[in-house]
Amino acid sequence: MNIDDVEIVEYTEGDRRARLFVVDGAMQSATYIDKEMRNELNFEYMRCFAELSKLHEKYESVLMIGAGMFSYPKYLISHDPDVRVDAVDPDEDMFDYACAYFYLDELIHDYDLENSERLRFMETDGRSWLSECGLKYDIIINDAFDGFEPAIDLCTKEASGLIHDHLNEGGMYLCNVPGYNEEDESLFLKGIMKTLSEEFRYVFALKAKKGSYKGSSMNYIVLASDAIDQCPDAVEIDLSDAPVFEDTDHEGIYNTIDWF
Repeated sequence: MNIDDVEIVEYTEGDRRARLFVVDGAMQSATYIDKEMRNELNFEYMRCFAELSKLHEKYESVLMIGAGMFSYPKYLISHDPDVRVDAVDPDEDMFDYACAYFYLDELIHDYDLENSERLRFMETDGRSWLSECGLKYDIIINDAFDGFEPAIDLCTKEASGLIHDHLNEGGMYLCNVPGYNEEDESLFLKGIMKTLSEEFRYVFALKAKKGSYKGSSMNYIVLASDAIDQCPDAVEIDLSDAPVFEDTDHEGIYNTIDWF
């Protein structure tokens, strides 16, 4: 990441002060500044991650693809003493930015993370980690973006198979899917759902917002699982015209995205 592409922006959300990490004009992560709120979630789509995770009977291991400023790992570590998080991101600067501006250093100190395995950071991309790690997780979360662009190599049938293989029995996969139009769901969303349905028994989608600084972009959160057969607030999505994404057609996948 080029440091010229990064902005640290402070703003007010109601009566709370917040700090935002912006890359190429795209909101990537945020934190509240007041000490008692620093491990809370101020993006609606991340709160959606938290609510959907409750559908799992008892999760202890989480893989976070797209560490960002560690907003969601911070929440998990501080709210459940039994949870362990592996966070992966190909950008070596993420960890340092998170410590310098987003209170990750404080979390590491407060929860003695240097002497435990509860939080690990791997400097790699999600697809590479899944191909090489040999580990399984209760929950895998995909929040990997490069600016506005999602990680296309995680959207394919081949990637869906890898994700499925790295989940424990009863596990779930959660994916943040970029912007939608209220009247017309995107072909990109439909393709992701149809592709995941080739590997998972149940696939659901919920609407969520990205954030609040300078307006909000609208997102879907997609849930895929073999065990979770009901999802409150899921929306009906017609997949009859949906493509199945494959590794050989990244350009075609990009052409389905409704950029926001």
